[in-house]
Order: sequence, then C-alpha cells, then structure tokens
Amino acid sequence: MFNRPKAVPCLVIALLALTPVGCTDAFGPEQDALAAARARWAQTDASNYVFEFQRSCFCAPDFVRPVRIEVLDGVVNSAVYADTEEPIPLPLTSVPTIDDLFDEIGDALEGTAFSVIADYDADMGYPTSVEIDYIENAIDDEMAFTVSSFQVLDASAS
Repeated sequence: MFNRPKAVPCLVIALLALTPVGCTDAFGPEQDALAAARARWAQTDASNYVFEFQRSCFCAPDFVRPVRIEVLDGVVNSAVYADTEEPIPLPLTSVPTIDDLFDEIGDALEGTAFSVIADYDADMGYPTSVEIDYIENAIDDEMAFTVSSFQVLDASAS
C-alpha cells in the first residue's frame, strides 16, 4: 500500500491559487479607447488647427489659464492666453499639440498613474477632457486638462 504525504495536496492547492488564470490590465479599456481615438485622429490628417487648452492642477496661476494654441504643419505656431490674447511667456516647444496630449495620456496609462479618465471627440478623436491621478490618496498630485473650440484650419494657413 502506498502512502502519499499529506503536504503534497496542500502544496498543489497553494500553487494553483497563485497561478494567474488570466492577465488583467487595469487600464485595458482606457488603452483601447486611446488607441481608437488616435486612429480617428490619424484619419483626419489634421496638421493645421487651433484649439483652446486649459490645464487644472496645483500649479502656478498662469499655468492653469486657458490658452489658445495654433498648430501649423504639426508644430505649435502661436500660443496666447485666451482671455487677453497676450502671448504666453513660455517657449512654444513647451506648448502641447494634440499629438503631445495623446502622448501624455499614453505615458500616464503606461506609467505609474493610479487613475486615468479620458474623453475623446466622437468624430475626430482628439482628447476633450482628461483627468490623471498619479498617486492614490495623495493630495495635489492630480492633473486634468480640457480641449475646446477645436477648429481645423485651411491648408493654406501654413
């Protein structure tokens, strides 16, 4: 007669409990939505456009003011405060294009952000509202932005 050690069934059960049944990605739906929005944006082939951008964060007051951004040939051509039409005092290379905003969302999804909530324009795909919480239960680490008044410019604008 064969005696099986009692520890073997317990070990098998413990190993099965630790074996992942399927990989789950906490940001799977958000990554899918980002990919679909990028695809819609790419189909527009818009390289000349203007939009209003406003960031919301625990930042300097000028950093959260609404800005009107003009992009020509995919590069920021001008950025002015929407309320005064004054040029912003930052180099234009620090002002985001729509592609830069997609990258910011992607970086948050692929990085260590705790939560990412994004809405996209149903037709053109550009982000319209984004909220990123980098650290769960931390205060003042959240960042959000909105895109509004988006308009494609005539190709002759460049």
